[in-house]
Amino acid sequence: MISNDEPVYLDALGHYELAKQLGHRVLKCPPPYVIGVCGSWGSGKTSFLKMLWAYLGGPVELVGRKFGGLRDDERAKWFNEPQDDFSPLLNKRKLELIWFNPWQHQFETSPLVALLNEIRKHFTMPRKAYDEAGRLIDVATHATLNALADFGKELKIPIPGAKGIMERGREYEGEHFSTGLASQRFRDFFEEAIRSVTKKGLLVIFIDDLDRCEGDVAYHLLEALKLYVNADNCIYVLGLDQNHLERSIAKALSGEAEKWRHRPLARDYLSKIFQNLYHLPVPRHTSRYVDALLDADDPAFKAQLGQLFGLNNADWKLLVEALDDNLPHNPRKIKSFIGSWKLYLDSLIKPEGPSDKLDWRLTLILHYLAQFEEPLFRKVEEAPAFYSDYIIRYSRDGINRHPLFEGLELPYSTPSAGSEADEKGGLPSPASAAAAADESQDNKKDEKQIEVQPRIFWISRLINGLAKETRFKLDDETVHRHLLRSGGKTPEPPPPLPIVPGEATE
Repeated sequence: MISNDEPVYLDALGHYELAKQLGHRVLKCPPPYVIGVCGSWGSGKTSFLKMLWAYLGGPVELVGRKFGGLRDDERAKWFNEPQDDFSPLLNKRKLELIWFNPWQHQFETSPLVALLNEIRKHFTMPRKAYDEAGRLIDVATHATLNALADFGKELKIPIPGAKGIMERGREYEGEHFSTGLASQRFRDFFEEAIRSVTKKGLLVIFIDDLDRCEGDVAYHLLEALKLYVNADNCIYVLGLDQNHLERSIAKALSGEAEKWRHRPLARDYLSKIFQNLYHLPVPRHTSRYVDALLDADDPAFKAQLGQLFGLNNADWKLLVEALDDNLPHNPRKIKSFIGSWKLYLDSLIKPEGPSDKLDWRLTLILHYLAQFEEPLFRKVEEAPAFYSDYIIRYSRDGINRHPLFEGLELPYSTPSAGSEADEKGGLPSPASAAAAADESQDNKKDEKQIEVQPRIFWISRLINGLAKETRFKLDDETVHRHLLRSGGKTPEPPPPLPIVPGEATE
């Protein structure tokens, strides 16, 4: 199976129950309400939002089916909630669901107008609703008015061009207000428009990839939610990386210099926007996810594992456990690693006989270095002895003996300092690893380091396990055999082409 990076509805991380719980919150909360689903990049936020979308009745696209809501049997299977239990919750509120991705509109002048346009796309608006929502569009940023006129042509609703809208805006202000339309007035018009098109129902707007927007786009969109469209018939569900978003907001509030000092202010700002920040849990066990990505039903892949490593069906569990224990528990990183590891295996030179088999664990280790710690991998390519002399020692005791290990941390483990596991190459305890790190390098506290995030060297567990079996030494030839090579002898160059008399030559 070859996987791409698109979000999925199917669950291999145990998120269906969590999506159902958050769905209950959406169905019961008093609007206006803003929910943030927080997680780092690649943690599965979009897939989780898609599950929540499906739970609330949004159209889904499944294999062999067109877009449509989940059937009763699918809802019961996915979320363990029969229709008889779900219907009373849903019937209390008529929902309209909209999916908006600001990342796709980040280079437009106004993220608010892009959101309004997305809302207008969703509804086939009667003239009365347009009259109410039209004024809301009229007072939007003038730089986007021509684009809105084009959008109106697409809807076949007569919207005047920029000049006509500004004239209409002046007439409207003269008739209704002596000053410009305040944010509360703007919100009143928005609420009335939504109330009209939803027939007094509830509009749930999913906003994804907010943290991927550049510059001040995310900040301006949050400001718009707070000031203009935080209406009493709307609920917003936003997917975001809280740390990244805080950095963006701090930069927007303070400028480039000393932005880290404004992180507490940015965090307070977010607390005013969101009534609920839901932190998507990091999956503690990813064996089901890993097993699905490896695809146990692929006979060709299993045959390849047997040819390269002598791996049989009984060893499959060992492979899944090794990937589960030694990869970052980030769904995107796991998916990327397994996909590229399969390509890596395709490029290895096939063993000539049973005694020449490769070690699948070493391929995982080397490919981990190539995927997540490329400078270390390149060093091993240049000098295979670096693996035994430095990487194994670092994995065993956590002491940094080379600049390439700067910023790395060993994962926490259960053995205590001085235990048998430590003496034989097991991971040190958190206390012993921290003490070793303090002794090996200065603990500098400058402003630049505050923004640096440590990198966990997850593969160290597998390195230690393999090292104990090889007595902490792998010869250069063994490492070379597990590295990518072109293979075979260099072919003889083709003979030179004959020179035809009369042709120009250099």
